[in-house]
Amino acid sequence: MGTTYKVILVDYDQDEIEKSIFRNLDSINQEMSTYIDSSSISKLNNSTIGEWIEVSENFIKVATYAQQLCVETEGAFNISVGHFVNFYGFGPAHQKENHTREKLEELKDQVSCNSYKVDEERRRIKRLSNVYIDMSAVAKGFAIDHLSSFFDSLSINSYFIELGGEIKYKGNKQRKTPWLVAIESPEQTNLPIMTLSSRDYKNLSLATSGEYRNFIVLNGETYSHTIDPHTFKPINKKHISVSVISENVMKADALATALNVMGLEKGLEFSNYHKIKTVYVVKENDKFILKTSKWF
Repeated sequence: MGTTYKVILVDYDQDEIEKSIFRNLDSINQEMSTYIDSSSISKLNNSTIGEWIEVSENFIKVATYAQQLCVETEGAFNISVGHFVNFYGFGPAHQKENHTREKLEELKDQVSCNSYKVDEERRRIKRLSNVYIDMSAVAKGFAIDHLSSFFDSLSINSYFIELGGEIKYKGNKQRKTPWLVAIESPEQTNLPIMTLSSRDYKNLSLATSGEYRNFIVLNGETYSHTIDPHTFKPINKKHISVSVISENVMKADALATALNVMGLEKGLEFSNYHKIKTVYVVKENDKFILKTSKWF
């Protein structure tokens, strides 16, 4: 997944648990990473258009949810923009070389919420157009939920999981001491701009989509890692980041990306209508301020 993870377990000690944690996370990586040639998603991207590819139940869950959210957000969240992700250098290195601006113009018409079809009953998926599927905006969140379910199956009642900045916790840090989670300040990344506690948010699932950590500079221009599926270019919005609390991290992860693409005004309108707990970090008059949905 190209990032780090941290897991804290309370009142639980077992020699094999660390290996089990890695196996759980790596199983998702082996299915949904475009950096692994043998992964399910790489097989799908290398398949002939219309060819069914057998995948796992987990892959089906993520692909189905991504398609539903694409429709719900009118395309603000779309995992079939991978060709454009690769073009701007945010995918596997060898993929960038395969793209030219001329080729991208031809590929724009291929991208839609219905660019692939899922057969849930037979656990298979196929591309319906020439798109490159990229689950990086949802797979990390799903991996956290997958690991969380594993802990629940072991009756571990207090834990903290952080993967690439996405977070899930349950219970308390110890006895009645709460877990504390900070949304960091873009100005001083070792200081919080907001702190959340398990006193206020039980069993938190939190994801953040922002531009001040993951970007590239080309010819003096700074490009966001988030591609707008409507313009097929990196987003250029006035907000700095958006964080979402949801019932699970997969949804929080994907929604944070969608709301990042939408921008402040449309994103808060969408959040208020759909009862989403959302907070934007915005820079106004050289100061960073928070703007939230009414549900946050």
